[in-house]
Amino acid sequence: MSNFRVEKKEGFRLLGFKTVLEGGNVHSPQYTNQKTEFFKGVLQNGQMALLRPLAETSYGYAAVALEQGSVFYYAGVQTSQPAPDQTGEVLFPDSDYLVLTGNGGLSRLAFDKLEDQAFHEILTNEYEWEYTGAPVAEILLNGNPSDAQVEVWVPVKKRN
Repeated sequence: MSNFRVEKKEGFRLLGFKTVLEGGNVHSPQYTNQKTEFFKGVLQNGQMALLRPLAETSYGYAAVALEQGSVFYYAGVQTSQPAPDQTGEVLFPDSDYLVLTGNGGLSRLAFDKLEDQAFHEILTNEYEWEYTGAPVAEILLNGNPSDAQVEVWVPVKKRN
């Protein structure tokens, strides 16, 4: 059974806190520790608790987005509510997405494994779909980062 599919998704907005990632393009193994430390920080300092009341789903969201030549990582919630001070937003377009699913283990490791699969095994020159350059979503489905159920959504388009 395959752990990925291409699926049409409606656009949505992620509201969250962000940090710049150093050392690569939209997907890089160098990001693992940076993402982990940033996410831990926004949990421990109470920033995520400020966003939870605005959440329109029970899922945990993160995003990797290219902005003005830099790569940013966002930790936040899906919402259409007004943005509190010092938060940023990522707009995910109506699009086809390569949706990868994983279960078990630490969420960060699961996300990294799925992103490696997407960018190194699936989205090759031989595959009929290619990455569009839009933000990539990391979604914690079960709220348990120690024994995670996760999805990664990579926006794709048909290859010419």
